[in-house]
Amino acid sequence: MKKPKIQNKFRIASLGRWSASLLVAAGMQTLLLPSLHAASSKPEITDSGITTTVEDGLARAKGLLPNNVDVSTSHGIVTLTGSVENLPAKDRAILTAKSVRGVSEVIDQLTVYALARPDDEIRADVQAALHQDPATEAFQTTAAVHDAVATLTGSVGSYAEQQLATRIASGVKGVKAVHNQISIDYMGQRTDAVIAADVKARLQWDVWVNGGLITPMVKDGKVTLTGTIGSAISKSRVFDDAWVNGVTSVDDSGLKIEPWTHNGTTRNVKSANLSDSDIKLAVQVALWADPRVSAFKPDVSVVDGVVTLRGTVGNLKAETSAEQDAKNIVGVREVATHLKVRAMSVAAYGVETTAALDTAKQLKAALAWDPWLDSSTIDVAVINHIAYLSGGVDSSFQKAEAQDVASRTAGVLEIRNQIKIQPYYSYSDYYSDYDYYSDYDYGYYGWPYYNESPYYVADISGPQPFKSDAKIKKSIEDRFFWSPFVDSDDIKVTVNGGVATLTGSIGTWVGWGEAEKDAHKGGASFVLDTVKVD
Repeated sequence: MKKPKIQNKFRIASLGRWSASLLVAAGMQTLLLPSLHAASSKPEITDSGITTTVEDGLARAKGLLPNNVDVSTSHGIVTLTGSVENLPAKDRAILTAKSVRGVSEVIDQLTVYALARPDDEIRADVQAALHQDPATEAFQTTAAVHDAVATLTGSVGSYAEQQLATRIASGVKGVKAVHNQISIDYMGQRTDAVIAADVKARLQWDVWVNGGLITPMVKDGKVTLTGTIGSAISKSRVFDDAWVNGVTSVDDSGLKIEPWTHNGTTRNVKSANLSDSDIKLAVQVALWADPRVSAFKPDVSVVDGVVTLRGTVGNLKAETSAEQDAKNIVGVREVATHLKVRAMSVAAYGVETTAALDTAKQLKAALAWDPWLDSSTIDVAVINHIAYLSGGVDSSFQKAEAQDVASRTAGVLEIRNQIKIQPYYSYSDYYSDYDYYSDYDYGYYGWPYYNESPYYVADISGPQPFKSDAKIKKSIEDRFFWSPFVDSDDIKVTVNGGVATLTGSIGTWVGWGEAEKDAHKGGASFVLDTVKVD
């Protein structure tokens, strides 16, 4: 099915709700009870159900070897043990577990068995990665590495910049852990009242959470959050939201997770009377807070909830990040991106250049230190700012990862991805940002914690086992139930000949995309998504 062009095939997730229905009114005849109950029974949130759902999520998450990870659950607390091959895979496993309804906490006991490399080589690559990335090249940061543990020092201007530095260092081959000791140096001081107002505003505008159920209190720049939230992953989002300019620490221990809490993306009433001027201001603030976008100052206009972005950015990643920033704002119905990507003079290893030779050199280096890629199988050429990728990889996930690396390389204005996937596979599809994410950017640029990859990659290797229509339908409905992103009461599922048809309505594009993704994972050979976005 052809997707709306304005969405750029971008799939974003929807924080959802589930409402239990009373099936039998008082006084109904006893004989009717068994049949009514059987017709409307739904799963219950149990520890065993959570464990099974997390294990299923790990099996489908890209870049993980699920057989090496063990899952146990007690009273909604998930413990992960075992091993992973790199640090991003560890983060992905944790976030996969957080994305299951009913999970209140994830205890990480995973061991990272990264590729053994000398500390001085790892340090050189971490330092180069920070200096080469267009968003962090100007950061005053230094990396030290001991026993494959990278320690970052220096200073930046915001929490988002601090966390971006961590993610870039984590994405270097051989790094087992990152200790971020970078300080945040705010320009000027702000009162507690102003900080509290900013936190409240950010929570109210964030499409992923229900800010109306959360109370921020600020004393001496320290934020304390109380209230209820629907899932562990949305709690992580709230924590990030609270780090506005002037904040020195955030305490979210007062947030209580209630799986049936109505979350941000179902708040139709909240967004019903929003003015275009209010939406414009919120989008501008989001772009300003994003270190991948802030330097370029895109122009924002809003008409009837449709956001149009114009201006010039210096790299492809800034373009996709700006689009995602706008989509994260309550009341935004669509985003039209008219940003122009143009080469700008960049500093790489201390040399100012935009030459194609140096761009190709930077891209090859970034592919080489990426822990998910074997750069020896990927060929690179850069001609007139167009990056040509060829060679072969093992999965569509790796193909998308290579493209994302290119999108974050200064001087690359267009990508021709001709990489071939070597093994046989029966289904492969590329969608824009965020499935368990390829390189993961989270926070205000491409949440929820999915890779920084501009593509969602769903690939299933080999012939698939037969499933009846009834089993596919049941599997899809179960996925809706366990997802904190989809309201299972809003969407009806029918399956005929393996083709799943989704009908109903949902509050944002977030839920629309996540529901279709769950339908594919439930075993549908094709998904006809007729869900309306109200």
